[in-house]
Amino acid sequence: MVDVSTFWENTKRIARLAKRPTRSEIWLQLRISLLGLFVIGFVGFIIKMIFLMVTSMDTFGPVT
Repeated sequence: MVDVSTFWENTKRIARLAKRPTRSEIWLQLRISLLGLFVIGFVGFIIKMIFLMVTSMDTFGPVT
């Protein structure tokens, strides 16, 4: 178990090394996050369409 003084020293050391992200780094993170959101939404949409087609074939017969 780490004692409180060691934890505090490590926390101060990390705070000294940390820097604010630049505008380009923030923009890159935003683009990657939005791309991931779009991909997950698109995959969900495709799965929903597949299930709708399967259930409609179950109910109304094959689509011709």
